[in-house]
Amino acid sequence: MATKTSSTTARPKSTGFPTSSPERVASAITKALLHREYVVGQRLVEADLTQRLEVSRSTVREALKILASRGIVEIVPYRGAIIRSLTLSDARDLLAVLEVLTGLAARLAAEKISAGRNSALFKAAAAPLVQHRRTEELDRILDERARFYQTIFDIADSNELNGAMPTWRAHLFRTQFYSKLTSSNLKAMVAEYIQISDAILEGNGTRAEMWTRKHIQKTGERTLPLLL
Repeated sequence: MATKTSSTTARPKSTGFPTSSPERVASAITKALLHREYVVGQRLVEADLTQRLEVSRSTVREALKILASRGIVEIVPYRGAIIRSLTLSDARDLLAVLEVLTGLAARLAAEKISAGRNSALFKAAAAPLVQHRRTEELDRILDERARFYQTIFDIADSNELNGAMPTWRAHLFRTQFYSKLTSSNLKAMVAEYIQISDAILEGNGTRAEMWTRKHIQKTGERTLPLLL
């Protein structure tokens, strides 16, 4: 009889994998936003998206409607779709949701860290965030944190949690504040990632959730005043 693979080992996930063409296009635009190929306030030109993504204009229009429904773009008459800027209220509400959901994901990841290759996968994702860096290199963690969080959710392995997670809005938040964080902010973030990583690798769900929620709270302290 063939050996059954453990179902608790992390599997690659997307939080609700897009299957339709408009969903795929919307996901591609959001990933490009995360990598700062688009910026807050930028107009998304349908013709450019059609050529870049090799899809029809009708597909692009449907994708933009999806992004508008999820608060990523605003469709302005006679101007088209524009990347939204989160308001103070938007950012505060988003962080409140992220605190709860990401904290729970960290707890579940800690509880499942010893299964299969979960520990090795997590160490690989955490290493770029927790290693010592020169001050001029600190901003690299902003490009590496998405993988860190995605790995936590992969190990947590909860469809309900994945479905509830506002991943695209989180990408928008990270992009909006990318250039506004100081070296002092980044050093503090590294210390927070170390606390989260240590707790998860120890299998301590309570501490993993606590440190993750504290990190999101600190994120609010670093960013929300910039919107006042």
